[in-house]
Amino acid sequence: MNDDELAALLPPIPRDAHKYTRGSLLVLAGSARFPGAAVLAARAAVRAGAGYVTLAVPEPAAATARAHLLSIPVLPAPATEGAFAADAWDALRSKLNHVDAIVLGPGLTTVPSAAVFIETVLRGATTWGANCPVLLDADALNLLAVPTPSPSVPAPSPTLVLTPHAGELARLLNATGAADVQQLAETLNAIVVAKGPETCIVSPTQSYCSTAGTPALAKAGTGDVLSGVIGSLLAQGAAPFDAALLGVELHGRAGRLAEARFSQRAVCPEDVIESLPTILKQLEKR
Repeated sequence: MNDDELAALLPPIPRDAHKYTRGSLLVLAGSARFPGAAVLAARAAVRAGAGYVTLAVPEPAAATARAHLLSIPVLPAPATEGAFAADAWDALRSKLNHVDAIVLGPGLTTVPSAAVFIETVLRGATTWGANCPVLLDADALNLLAVPTPSPSVPAPSPTLVLTPHAGELARLLNATGAADVQQLAETLNAIVVAKGPETCIVSPTQSYCSTAGTPALAKAGTGDVLSGVIGSLLAQGAAPFDAALLGVELHGRAGRLAEARFSQRAVCPEDVIESLPTILKQLEKR
């Protein structure tokens, strides 16, 4: 996809915009073991343009998150075994006024209470309207990747975006009986971002494969960055498929720019985040 086509997918910013009209994103991520995943996703979301990003983390991860995030409010949530407690959503919901999109999953871990928390969030996402998009990444995908899903888990909506890497994708395919990514998207009625050397974005009716990435992105944490970028675009009002496609392209190009600056071997997730403004500036000038 060329630059003009990508630029056309960027959500416009009206002259009279303020922080709430530019998109409110809720990031539900992290644990005592993986606080950095939450920080990376939230920072990437701000860099990608969301007007108001709120990060909710289990209470043991809150101090670390706050130490790394000066402009992003951090909400501590009840915790069990260092992860979100089963009833954490009820405590968080009372502190939230409006959400345009949700990122759920980076660094959650797979303790039983976190699985219940994920189910509760999926049921409660429609609090802000039936079209509130939810991006599921990392440990949140495990809820869908079990052979016999709990009947309390709602059927995924068209505004559900999944971002599995190869291992997670294999588990999802096995759990659903789908033969390929296209069938998985149809089965779950979702957008599937199958991450890899060539990342394919697939919906029940559309598909696009991106080669914008680089082996420099093959490091822990870069997937959390991608989740933040796509979630930010969803909050800003981009259609789910467009948000996924644009997010993958921005992420890949930022990875290549970071590689040019620091070498393929040395790139860190933070470098990708800090390269996003240059890529966005290039597209905004089109």
